[in-house]
Amino acid sequence: MFGLVIAAGTVHANGRLIGAMSTSPEPDVPARERLTSVLCRSDLVAYRGAVADVAEEVRIRGPRGVEELLAERLGEPELRAVLSRVPGGADAAVSSLLEDVGRFRPNPRSSARDLPALVRIYLLSQVDSVWWRGAPTFETDLDVLHSKELVDLDPLRRSGRLHFQYRAQSDGIRRRAGDWLVRRISPGRRPHTAGLRFTRARWELIALLNDLAGELRAALPRETPSIWVTSLVRSVEHQNRLRALGYAAVLPSSHCVGYGVDIEMRWFRRFDEDERLAALLVERHEAGELNVIDEGQAWHVCISPGACEVLARADHRALIDEDQAPAGRR
Repeated sequence: MFGLVIAAGTVHANGRLIGAMSTSPEPDVPARERLTSVLCRSDLVAYRGAVADVAEEVRIRGPRGVEELLAERLGEPELRAVLSRVPGGADAAVSSLLEDVGRFRPNPRSSARDLPALVRIYLLSQVDSVWWRGAPTFETDLDVLHSKELVDLDPLRRSGRLHFQYRAQSDGIRRRAGDWLVRRISPGRRPHTAGLRFTRARWELIALLNDLAGELRAALPRETPSIWVTSLVRSVEHQNRLRALGYAAVLPSSHCVGYGVDIEMRWFRRFDEDERLAALLVERHEAGELNVIDEGQAWHVCISPGACEVLARADHRALIDEDQAPAGRR
């Protein structure tokens, strides 16, 4: 139910929208404005509705002529009102999408199972891009590993302060064999995912995930497992690796600024028949706290700058050890 609502683009948020991240601040955009650009509710509703229409038209027409269709439709006022705010303007956004369309090949690894899904995911991801427009990206793997803005998850998990689940990517024959054995003996114990390349995250995202897990824990039976996170921060370097493997890894991406997360949904539904997790995500989406994109097995979630400010006022920093707190936030 909820997946269809988001996939069709009819759920709307009362919050900021649009654009694309940049690796460096734009000189002509004041720093505060870069993180507080606002679209009114009617613009947002019109944009999401237009995205749904475009994706449906791509589905009906098929691959032939799709580039011409997109070039024509993406100039419409409802879409241009959003796309015009990305760095480089609407033309840059259209060019980037057409490039992805041109290189698209169906791939069972990808969340974009077909061309309409690719178009929908790309266009809806522009919400993330404007929220974090101008935010510095993690260009390389080393940037992620050494950033003082990110927190190591493993110590928090060992101390019992993480209420969500994840696993790191397997990096050796013995560990991969162990993962295979777990899937063989208990296939439903955890989702079949590659795991996190980087077990690090922004503290705001940790607080958000803990909040979601806490609300679910109060609503579901005690034996229900915690939510499972399949992706957090990524470098642009790693995003390009995923693109080369055929994944629908859009650029720019909120993962590459540390404000995006993917949450496993298909696996969790076997424990959540009433889809309370989906309801929580949609509720926060409509409140403007999150941008949520249904990508099938997992849902992509991006936290808004406004929600980050709320988390700071609520003093969620207590979740993190003093020696791990990012500089300037102790």
